[in-house]
Amino acid sequence: MSIFIELVCSGNTDRIREYFEESVDQVASLEIFLNKRDERGKTPLDYAAMLGREETLKYLIENGANPNSHSTRGYTALHHAASWGHLNCVKILANCGTDLLMRNANGEFARDVAARYEKKDCVEFLKRAEAIASLRKAIKNIKGLLTDPEKNLGRLNKEDKVTGNKFCDEKNIWLMTHKDTASVELILRKKDELYESLRKVFIKLQYLDEFT
Repeated sequence: MSIFIELVCSGNTDRIREYFEESVDQVASLEIFLNKRDERGKTPLDYAAMLGREETLKYLIENGANPNSHSTRGYTALHHAASWGHLNCVKILANCGTDLLMRNANGEFARDVAARYEKKDCVEFLKRAEAIASLRKAIKNIKGLLTDPEKNLGRLNKEDKVTGNKFCDEKNIWLMTHKDTASVELILRKKDELYESLRKVFIKLQYLDEFT
């Protein structure tokens, strides 16, 4: 085990900072260094997530560690944090742009791994986070579809685009207002409502199967 990984495992963020100042001069080099996998196939971020080193996790991400980096088996730092039941680490990773819908080689989301190891608090948090991410992704994809001429192939008129953006904006405002209080089921229902409200547009674009 390298000295740096030992520091990460210890959670001594001050010493990690000193190590950077002493050993790494270039930002690009730092990013490569932080995302390098060891002989066990793990990155420094993976170790921080596995051991629940919250401050170290934040520091590594702030300095270039990629939370979406995954092993050959498809495990991300989020999978590791969830499997070990470190809820605060799961929250840090979920809130820093980690793709919650990445699957490992077994086809499991981080939530599935948490469920396998009976980490119920992580499962519940990730259910909500996934639902929110799913609705946000739907809004983003639909807006892209409406505005990208390569995707809509000129088949949409002005009214289609205005109406589509209006429905997306309404769901986005709803999500910003209710994401902390709405049930997972309601959040997913709002996504279904968005798709249903734009069914005619999807039919016109022959994208019905993709968006329903």
